[in-house]
Amino acid sequence: MNPASILVMVFGIFWVGYGSVWLLRNRSYRLDQTPRFLMDLVGFPVEFVQSLQGRNGVPYALLMPNLVIFGLFTFVPVLLNFWVSMTGGPSINIFERPFTGLENFSKIFDCETIFTPKTCSNEGYAFWGGMFNTLFYVAIQVPVLCVVSLFTALVVNKSMFGRGFWRAMYFYPVMLSPVVIANIWSWMLDRQGALNAALDSTTQATVTLSGTTYFDLTMTVILGVILLVASERTLRAGKETSAAWALVFGIFFTALFAWSNVVEAVLPSAGWASVWLGLVLSCGLVWLASTGNSYIRYALIAYCIVAAGLLLTIQFDAVFDFGRFRPVNWLVTPNTGWPMFWLIFVYSWSNMGFYMLILLAGLQAIPPDLYEAARMDATKPARIFARITMPLLVPTMLVVVVLVLIRSFQMFDEAYLLTGGGPGSETRMVVQNIFDTGFGQTNPDYGIASAMSILMALVIAVFAFAQLYVSRNGSETDR
Repeated sequence: MNPASILVMVFGIFWVGYGSVWLLRNRSYRLDQTPRFLMDLVGFPVEFVQSLQGRNGVPYALLMPNLVIFGLFTFVPVLLNFWVSMTGGPSINIFERPFTGLENFSKIFDCETIFTPKTCSNEGYAFWGGMFNTLFYVAIQVPVLCVVSLFTALVVNKSMFGRGFWRAMYFYPVMLSPVVIANIWSWMLDRQGALNAALDSTTQATVTLSGTTYFDLTMTVILGVILLVASERTLRAGKETSAAWALVFGIFFTALFAWSNVVEAVLPSAGWASVWLGLVLSCGLVWLASTGNSYIRYALIAYCIVAAGLLLTIQFDAVFDFGRFRPVNWLVTPNTGWPMFWLIFVYSWSNMGFYMLILLAGLQAIPPDLYEAARMDATKPARIFARITMPLLVPTMLVVVVLVLIRSFQMFDEAYLLTGGGPGSETRMVVQNIFDTGFGQTNPDYGIASAMSILMALVIAVFAFAQLYVSRNGSETDR
């Protein structure tokens, strides 16, 4: 019999045996009161503690079962993990593992430089390669998920038709198992999946459309009208220019730059330079409109002149490659960035509702009187958001950022089920390396896996405490 079984047996004997004696000595029961006696026996630990410590000890007695379970399944495994990380051997029994000190950690750090995992030992390459993939994933995932969750919370916090339905719909993916989510998106992103089928049918329709008469002329007129309306609304939206309409103008202006391939016509090897140039120019226009700069009108006129010139030269059937669509292996094509993109997208889609709910609670805790006073002063919505909503939402946002940060470092299920860490090792996260080292290979190395998990925990702790420190200093400075 193992020590845990002995401990449970002793505790059960004490509870039933001593509890029965204690109850029968302090109370009298008739035979027909047997059910009452059994119920009192169930609550014996609380009554026993109350008899020893009075009322002050009751809360601790009620918390004790949860604390015992939490300690057995959380703190004890953490301590055992520290011990295993300093031992060797193939046995999973901790009493049969020889003590090796910091040898497992030295294997992980056996590198010429940790910033070049290929110069490390096998253990170091597995850990640092996965760590840099994880850091790259976290650097993109955390801001994307926080911004999307905040935007969604702001939308569903407004008074609109079917608000409860939309809140439920956004939260629904949170209740799905990661296995179900991975299977759904694997079906969508497979080479013969739904996404490729939809793109293929869209391409066929576009090929047919591009061959019709006056296609270029029609598209040019449509795009010109959109830009004309957006520019007109930008300048005539009240006393000040409209940043929202300037954003609409900028989106179509960027699309026009991308379609006309301005830079590529001069420099064929420029790649995506036209897209980036159009995006920079559009961002500059939106900035001028949002700040109320006096040069916005002249800038917008210049943008319209440039757009008119591009519209006169663009030929859609020449710019676009309307050839037949070739199915893409979204999750296994190397050196394209698509596998990592879809991991970020799927994770954001499946977890956005949880963080949206937290931010929604923070938004509803803001006193509505502040918004009413701001509207009475004719304050612009953007200023209300910057001066009222965000400052009061900072504590809630901090909780969301820390939770997203920790969960992103622990990314495993979606990556393991969608890509398996591939193609190659592009999406192989550090948690998957720990799993494969400890459980996924023929000769598992529990010591190295434990050392990896401790190092990963330290990295998470550093990032979490740094985030808390920066946020706390920022809040103290605001005061």
